[in-house]
Amino acid sequence: MAKGTRERIVEVAVRLFAERGVASTPVTAIESAAGLSPGSGSFYRHFKDRTELLAAVVERELTRVKKNPAVQVSQAGTQRPPAEALAAQLLADLDFLRELQPLIAILMWERQRAPGVAERVRTLMVERGVELGMADLLFRAPADAVGEDPAAAATVMMSAMVGYFLSVEYFGSAPAEVDGQRFTNTLAKLLTAK
Repeated sequence: MAKGTRERIVEVAVRLFAERGVASTPVTAIESAAGLSPGSGSFYRHFKDRTELLAAVVERELTRVKKNPAVQVSQAGTQRPPAEALAAQLLADLDFLRELQPLIAILMWERQRAPGVAERVRTLMVERGVELGMADLLFRAPADAVGEDPAAAATVMMSAMVGYFLSVEYFGSAPAEVDGQRFTNTLAKLLTAK
């Protein structure tokens, strides 16, 4: 089934906005990449301006990557030791961050001009990973520091995950040759009780 014009515009905008930012992406470039005649005004039949298109891009990407927390918890497995279950969840969260990559790139371009984008991504990350991981961890076997200050522990966990992910993406390889499995296993062990 052929994609509708609006859907094609949003699809190409994800790529173009991630590469150039919204301000540096002319409407004519969006029209051309979507298979429309540049300068024909076709874009404006579907969107008022690039800001409205950015909102549609953000919503599309957030919907695309949103996962069912119940599935994530079931995949982590309640029969596994807490550190092993958390490590599996954290490894899945690295994949989740890879899925968010276009949105993260857009966020880097637009964080000053569109602070709402950063807030939406942050909220999704918290809903998807940190709160879910911390809730499960607190329920099962938290390390003393996690139990003492869950909010700080959640921040450490999220910062470690995002930092590792960005390091791999920026440098093109895992820091100190530590792959995702080793990283998440170690982080999970640091966060869980012995």
